[in-house]
Amino acid sequence: MKTGFKFGIAAVALTACIAGSTMWANADSEDEAIKEAFIGSQNISQQIGHFESDNGKTDQLSEEQIQRYIDDFNAEMDKYYSADNVCRQTYKEINEQRLRKDAKDTVLYKVDGGVLDCTCRHIKLSADGTSATMDVVLVDWGNWVEQNEEGQIEVTAPIEQDTMSVTMVKEDGQWKLQSIDDMIAFFGTDAMTDLQKAQQKASAKGKSIFHEEQQKQMQVFEEYEQKTLFTEYDSFSEALQAAESIDPNEINPFPLWNEMGGSSLEK
Repeated sequence: MKTGFKFGIAAVALTACIAGSTMWANADSEDEAIKEAFIGSQNISQQIGHFESDNGKTDQLSEEQIQRYIDDFNAEMDKYYSADNVCRQTYKEINEQRLRKDAKDTVLYKVDGGVLDCTCRHIKLSADGTSATMDVVLVDWGNWVEQNEEGQIEVTAPIEQDTMSVTMVKEDGQWKLQSIDDMIAFFGTDAMTDLQKAQQKASAKGKSIFHEEQQKQMQVFEEYEQKTLFTEYDSFSEALQAAESIDPNEINPFPLWNEMGGSSLEK
C-alpha cells in the first residue's frame, strides 16, 4: 500500500526492538517474525483516517479514491490483526467514518505517524508454536492537521510511551496481534513538563541540569510546543508546512527523560 507515511521509521524501530532481546542466529526466526508483525500492527493503527488531498478534506476525492483508501487499510488490518482481535473491525469502522463523513467538510488530515522505538522482551512461544506472549515498551507518534470547534486550524503531534503485555497468534502462517493485555501509557508532554520543571528549579539557583546538546534539545521541545499547543493557523497549507517540519526523532523526549532519571526529576 502506498501512502504518504514515512515508514522508514519502522526499520529503525525494528532495529531497536531487536536490541531489546536476545539476538537470533537465524534471520528468519520466529522471534523476528513476531516483532515485525507487532510493529506492523502499530504502524497500521496510525494510518486510521489517512488520505491525501490539497485542502485536508475528503470532499476533493472521488468515491473510487475513497474506496481504494478503505480497501487498502482493511487489507493491512487483516494482515496484522487476528480475526478475534476486538480492534480489527472497530478500526475499520473508524477509518471509514473519518474518510466518508468526519473529514468531508472539516479539516482532519493525518500527516504522518508510526513507531519510533520498540523494545520487546521475554518472548514466550506456546508449545505448539501458534501463539506467543511478550513484554513491550513502545514509543509511537501521530501528526495531524485539524480544524477545531472554532474553525481554526491546528497541528497536533503527540508522542506516547506505552508499557504493555502483548499476545500474538499465528493465522495462516502469519503472526498477528491478538490482544494488548495490560498497558500503562506515559505521554510525551508529561515527560517534557518534568524536564522543564527540573530545569526551572536549577535555573532559580543559577545552574543548569543539561549539557550543551541537551539544552539544544530542550529548545527543540519548546519550538515543537509552539507549533502545536500554542499556535492556530490561518490556512491548511500553512499548518501542513508546520506539521511537516516536525521531526519525530528530535521531539521524542523519552531518551532524555530516562537519561536524566525519569520520574525522579520532580523530586
